[in-house]
Amino acid sequence: MSSNARPARPGRPRSQERRLAVLHAAAELALEAAAAPTMDAIATRAGVSRTTLYKWWPSPSAVLLEGLLEHFHESIELDDALPVREALTGQVDALVHLLRDTAAGTLLRGLMAASSSDRAVAQSMLDTWLLPRREHAVHHLRRGIADGSLRPGTDVEIVTDALFAPVYHRLVWGHAPLEDDLAARICDLVWSGIAIT
Repeated sequence: MSSNARPARPGRPRSQERRLAVLHAAAELALEAAAAPTMDAIATRAGVSRTTLYKWWPSPSAVLLEGLLEHFHESIELDDALPVREALTGQVDALVHLLRDTAAGTLLRGLMAASSSDRAVAQSMLDTWLLPRREHAVHHLRRGIADGSLRPGTDVEIVTDALFAPVYHRLVWGHAPLEDDLAARICDLVWSGIAIT
C-alpha cells in the first residue's frame, strides 16, 4: 500500500478497503481505455455509491490522479539504501517509462491540457500527482546534502524542477522522444552542477 494516501475528510471514517477498491477501479478503467473514467463508472466497478465518491474526493480528476499514484507508487518509493544519484536516476527513469510505455502518458497529457482552464484539475494535478513525486526527490537530495555527496546550500526545489521538467516537456510537446537513456542523461547533467567532486 502506498504511503501517499491523503487524510480523510471530516465525517464518517473512510474504509481503507473501499478506498483502495475505488483507487484501483479508477486506475484500471483509465489505463484500459486511455481516457478518464466517469464517477459512475468508477463507482460501479468499485461497488460503492457515486455519493460516497464525492464525499471522499472533490472531483473525478482527484480520484483518478490518486488512483494513478496508488497504481504506480513504486515508481517514486525508492529505498534509502540506494546511493542518492541512483535513487534520483531511478525515479526519473520510472517516470519516463510509465509516461511512454503505459496509457498514463496519454491520460496525464490530457489532464495537463485541461488544467489550463480548469482550476480543480490543476489543483488535483499539483496535490495528487506532482507534489508526492517532488517530495520523494527532495528527500533524496537532502539525504545527499546530509551525507556530503551534494554541495551544501543546494537548491533542492530548483534541482527537482531540472530533473523532471525535461520529461514533462517532451511528453507535452512531443518534439523529442522519451528515450531509454533519457533519465541517465538528465541526471548526469544535473549531477555535474550539484555534486561535490
